[in-house]
Amino acid sequence: MNDWTEIFIKAIKTFGGDMQKIVAMEELAELQQALSKDIRGKEHNAEEEIADVFIMLMQLELMYDRNKIKEWIDKKIERLDKRLRG
Repeated sequence: MNDWTEIFIKAIKTFGGDMQKIVAMEELAELQQALSKDIRGKEHNAEEEIADVFIMLMQLELMYDRNKIKEWIDKKIERLDKRLRG
């Protein structure tokens, strides 16, 4: 656990898990929009939206099975590595 874990747990308890899932989806949509603006050469706030998504992902990690998440991360990184090596 890091220094933020207590804050994230409090947020989940205060606002509810379902609401935090909705906020996570909203933040992902905002990141998508910011990335689109960046690609089109428009002013963007991608860094801010990445931070928002990162914060929400850390909360989601607390709501779901961390071991399963880790297993999937390992599998997907291994698959990416294989693709990169040809």
